[in-house]
Amino acid sequence: MKIISVSRLTLLLFTILGVTTSVNSTAGECKILPKVLSAYYDFNQQKSNNSEGNKIQILAAKQTQSFELHRYNNRVLQRDINQGVNDIWSHKGNRLSLNRAFEQYQHTIEYQSNELRYQPKWQDIFQLVATPDLDKMQLVEQKNSGCQLEQHYFHKTKTSEYQLVWLPNLQLVKFFELKSPTLTRQWSLTNYQGSVEQIAVLFAEYSRYQSTDYADVGDNESTPFLAAMINQGFSASQNTRALHTHHEAH
Repeated sequence: MKIISVSRLTLLLFTILGVTTSVNSTAGECKILPKVLSAYYDFNQQKSNNSEGNKIQILAAKQTQSFELHRYNNRVLQRDINQGVNDIWSHKGNRLSLNRAFEQYQHTIEYQSNELRYQPKWQDIFQLVATPDLDKMQLVEQKNSGCQLEQHYFHKTKTSEYQLVWLPNLQLVKFFELKSPTLTRQWSLTNYQGSVEQIAVLFAEYSRYQSTDYADVGDNESTPFLAAMINQGFSASQNTRALHTHHEAH
């Protein structure tokens, strides 16, 4: 695998990154609270097939998806725009709970901590993208200030390369790339805003959905949405990992 030099890596990141923001901050100051903000991402994934015989790399079509991250203190909403399935996570007393919201049916299913087969780390939920720990990566560059303060990181293993641009004052991923010989994944922040009013309204919208405890799904076959979930094997699968799988970096 071709190794990118630190200088070329820095130049590349400076060139490809461009983010518009809804809130302007004065130099050296960030007025957005990391615990109350909305962030919008494009996720691109491209597979490749390297032929050892003739060194030809065959690239599959790039797939692009859109995701949203909304933080409201101890709650985080992760929206999968393509699927219309959204996860609302709560973190209280070191315990996670999940409300999975299905927009088509205006219905949520509530999971308690002991009902979650897969429990991601709160930090991965909080930043949407599961990245390597910062202390395991090489800090290449730091620039700007305030909300726009950026830290550029690089990490290489035997099988993968990682590039990360981190916004420490927002606790937010600006750009993240995971590259292996067969797969490239990229997360790009396209916008963010910190309006408390807008975020509160969004969470209130989902609170109006009809809700069912996971444990009671099997007893509500008369509800069309729940009957459809039962027929699809939803009740037995406890498939709480489906949405977050797209966010994993490793």
